[in-house]
Amino acid sequence: AGKKDWYDLSFCKKPKDPEKSAKKRKSLKGLKIALDPGHIGGKYSEMEGRHFVMGKDSPVKEGDLSLETALKLKKILESLEAEVILVRSKPEPVTSKRPEDFAKEAQEWIAGRGLEKLKKEEKEKLLKKRKEMLFYRVSEIHARARLVNEKIRPDLVVCLHLNASAWKDPEKKELSERNDFHVLVNGCYMGGELALDDQRFEMMLRLLGGWHDLERRLAENVSVALAESTKLPAFSYKGPNALKVGKVEGVWARNLLANRLYRCPVVFLEPYRANSKGAYARIIAGSYEGIREIGGVRRPSLVDEYAQAVAEGVKRNFLGTDSKVTLPKNR
Repeated sequence: AGKKDWYDLSFCKKPKDPEKSAKKRKSLKGLKIALDPGHIGGKYSEMEGRHFVMGKDSPVKEGDLSLETALKLKKILESLEAEVILVRSKPEPVTSKRPEDFAKEAQEWIAGRGLEKLKKEEKEKLLKKRKEMLFYRVSEIHARARLVNEKIRPDLVVCLHLNASAWKDPEKKELSERNDFHVLVNGCYMGGELALDDQRFEMMLRLLGGWHDLERRLAENVSVALAESTKLPAFSYKGPNALKVGKVEGVWARNLLANRLYRCPVVFLEPYRANSKGAYARIIAGSYEGIREIGGVRRPSLVDEYAQAVAEGVKRNFLGTDSKVTLPKNR
């Protein structure tokens, strides 16, 4: 094996590591960050299953909350001189496709599973759900990936989401006590996933891209900032579809479509459980400036807290500082 046990396989000039000059940096100038607000929101939120209503309150739509957070985060990062681009800037899909465009694929899915003998009403319901899923979960993510990989070409992507607990009784919704956070990086490919050619290719592409170290370090910095800002406990996975990464609590690896297809470091954020008592009270309070008492605790609005925490994690990662970031005035 000689002096080197490993062979470095290179296909092109290695891109500059945006972290290398962290000690010299005084701003995020030169760093291109794509913010990907999770889901679509708006009139599509019910279709996505990212929508719920409690009594006479306004509906909670994850896609709208993630977009509001992204817009606030964009202003903070731009105040630090980063170049920031939104993958989605309104509550509408990036893909030009719609559910009806997947009628053929949905019918083939029904036929392939021997479900054609179902009653017409039941089969139509399954077809509708399948067409919708192919639209908002598959076509939409692939459209965003093309935008990220071919047009935006960022140094990193931050995917902004909110978590939620499964309803114990969907017919009688009750808010849960549990509220927590976690941060995801790409990894933990399952055997069935690696049996697929496209997923093996995408995994190898990510490994050869060498993005995993920056991805993990950024995830750890954001996780620490979220824990400090939200005072929430870190969530821990119990099943085989996630793997604990590093020593920082709350950072896990999962093989998700978005963090696999985007060809750059990706951190995927899941703070707050939207249908928990603590998060719900803050969501319903809406966006407000400054501090307000909610549930006996004085704190900023949920989206402000979220945006500031993520910006703090990014700042610590690239500037090596723990000075607190704040929302720009006149927002």
